[in-house]
Amino acid sequence: MSASGGSESTTQLPTFIDFVPIEHYTQPLGLTKHELVPLIMSAVIIVFLGIFSIVATKRLQKMPGRLQALLELIVEGLENFTRSQMGRVAERFVPFIGTLFIYIFTMNMMGQIPLFHSPTSNLNTTIALALIVFFVTQYQGIKNNGIFGYLRHMAGKPVWLAPLTFPLHIMQEVLTRPLSLSMRLFGNIMGEDTIIAIFIGSSPFLFGLIPIPIQLPMVFLALLGSTIQAMIFSLLASFYIAGAIGVYEEEEEHHIKINEKLL
Repeated sequence: MSASGGSESTTQLPTFIDFVPIEHYTQPLGLTKHELVPLIMSAVIIVFLGIFSIVATKRLQKMPGRLQALLELIVEGLENFTRSQMGRVAERFVPFIGTLFIYIFTMNMMGQIPLFHSPTSNLNTTIALALIVFFVTQYQGIKNNGIFGYLRHMAGKPVWLAPLTFPLHIMQEVLTRPLSLSMRLFGNIMGEDTIIAIFIGSSPFLFGLIPIPIQLPMVFLALLGSTIQAMIFSLLASFYIAGAIGVYEEEEEHHIKINEKLL
């Protein structure tokens, strides 16, 4: 049993950081060894993805090899995913939404590698990700609509309901959405990793020597769940940004005008 993150305690498997000869009472940067785990794991992922991206795209060819074909397939899939949620503004947000998905997906999957740990099973990590989405959403809403236009958007329609809807929209933007994003991702990944750790800790031994991997079914479910959670987080992020810009309202007005012409 070990402590992780700010105040939560979870059952964790050992990581390579546990074998670093640092005393538990030592607090580099004011953090304990276990509080440093998600930071170090996140940094490892950032460095890995950065180096991989540079190496994989260093020599692009018209006739792609296997690696380049795989990358093109991933990029095309992310473009289609973002376009399906954000419509006409999708192109300029593909890098952000795509990076968000790949980063979260990699963090989720990292817990399935022996001696590594999923940073997203730590609430501090998921709150940081949710805050990034929050600030991008507000920035894009103000940038595209202006401060007064964005406030009108927050007030909603009809205007006479603004005294009721405006505080509700503020509470939704500032509290509900970031809390929902962070808690959903944290809860699912922490739960998966904890259950796998419990299964591994209670694995029986064949002939008293060979551990029976009873955790394997849960590992496969965790792989699926990690992918779904990364997709949900990215989907909601694109939905929030598109809503702040006013994409859905414009599309609705456009469809209304088309229907009026047809009628």
